[in-house]
Amino acid sequence: MTISPWPEWLPDQADFGNAGSPVIKNVIPLTPKSYGPMPSAVPWSSNTLTEVCQGAYAIKAPDGQAYIFAGDRQKLTMVPPGTNTIEDASRTAGGAYATSPIPLGGGHWSMTSFGNRVIATNGVDPIQTMLLGEANFEDLQPGDAEAEPPVAAAPLARYVATVKDFLFVGHTTDPVDGPVPYRVWWSAIANPQSWPTPGSVEAQQVMSDYQDLQQTDLGNVTQLVSGFAPGSDVLIFCERGIYSASFTGPPLLFSFRPVMGASGTMSPRSVVQSFARDNSGALRPVVYYLSGDGFAAFDGSTSFPIGAQKFDRLFWRELDDTHLSYVQGINDPRTHSVIWGFATPGSNGLISRLLVYNWELARASYIELEPAQYLEWLTVAMYGTSYNLDNIPESMGNLDTLSPSFDDPFWTGNMEARLSLFDRDHRLSIGGGPALAVTLETAEMQPNEGRRAWVRLTRPLNDGGTATIAVGHRERQTDPVTWEAPVSINQLGECPQRATGRYLRFRMQMPAGQAFSHLQGVDMTIIPEGQRR
Repeated sequence: MTISPWPEWLPDQADFGNAGSPVIKNVIPLTPKSYGPMPSAVPWSSNTLTEVCQGAYAIKAPDGQAYIFAGDRQKLTMVPPGTNTIEDASRTAGGAYATSPIPLGGGHWSMTSFGNRVIATNGVDPIQTMLLGEANFEDLQPGDAEAEPPVAAAPLARYVATVKDFLFVGHTTDPVDGPVPYRVWWSAIANPQSWPTPGSVEAQQVMSDYQDLQQTDLGNVTQLVSGFAPGSDVLIFCERGIYSASFTGPPLLFSFRPVMGASGTMSPRSVVQSFARDNSGALRPVVYYLSGDGFAAFDGSTSFPIGAQKFDRLFWRELDDTHLSYVQGINDPRTHSVIWGFATPGSNGLISRLLVYNWELARASYIELEPAQYLEWLTVAMYGTSYNLDNIPESMGNLDTLSPSFDDPFWTGNMEARLSLFDRDHRLSIGGGPALAVTLETAEMQPNEGRRAWVRLTRPLNDGGTATIAVGHRERQTDPVTWEAPVSINQLGECPQRATGRYLRFRMQMPAGQAFSHLQGVDMTIIPEGQRR
């Protein structure tokens, strides 16, 4: 018997002699020697957004309650604590919002919090804010030309982050200079609603100012990441590079420097702050993102590829280039993974594929969604559940079909951050449903050099579920692969085979809804065929 463990997913390598696997689909990297199930989405909210979701954010209030916010093209909404109902929280004055639609204009909501205040911006409307516990958003600072001295309005901005005691915005527009896509601007210290005229005495007193990042040709600001490392209070991603900024106090306030050798991003939502494990086993903070060269990680000083020679080429082949700016990434703390979602041709801009990158293992896998499972938006949210046997939402099923199951931490209401999403019907859903259908393949092998081989028996190495195994074979590398019919597992745990060939590969499949914890590999019985002399 020969045991072939499921190796790292390496679809960019040649089929024959690949040290990894060309197909690891609809599972997640779990350990160095196994893959686990990828759960399907479970509808959670009792109602939906009006249009396509274009931003989401969750926060835990000082009183321990969890709030979930989301925005579409014309509205900002909120799920109040203790409910699963999406409520309109848009401003009461100023009319509907005018967020740029998908894919034109790259429109989306960027959100952050400042104390018990939530702040949202879309680059078109005035920056919006709302104190937790209130019912509606309002303009952050509308300005007052009649005041003495006059009060300047906060700039319009595409990106927002809380940096130390300042509200930081990027890619701004203001009445004096108009659109300045390479500008970052920060509020008065400890007051996100104060934006004095830059250069004025009032601005100097409260340390508010702006900075134009135009000394190098790095392009427009495309994202802000705060609190990254002791030597960098904020990272400013641009189209072709990254700036690092640190608070220095008066008179400069912030010191800006371009990071040498670090590529930027055209996909603002692909930027994800997470961790990596170094050779000593210690964790260090990094920022993952999609660069023009492929998926990369930035550790504060250098940017290094994580998908080169592994899965970058497959991603670029699959991506619908029209929606490059909508590649979305999130950090899933439950699986120690960064998950990126992207649209493929024919998905009409909806997320149809996911890349799951386990940063502890430096391994990835591939999730292929069916059209009914396509997504609009990926996020991470916290849930404070107060459900019992009498008030379980109908959308989650009954006691026989309940998802997630009662042993899931969701039901404890412990505010644990977990993978959440808005599905193609604009409904807020959570991960935790039955496992997706699984397909894994070995690399192509030549078991007996110079001779054909006969496969007599295979045995899937998994701790649950029902699997089939098919054998693929060919005589020459130029021939197409012929796949034998999949063989189901028998009472002995075996899949008997009768297949011969010079080059062999093996495919294991499991239907959706199977219950298992680890998929480890395939046990094979292969003998050499006779050789003529």
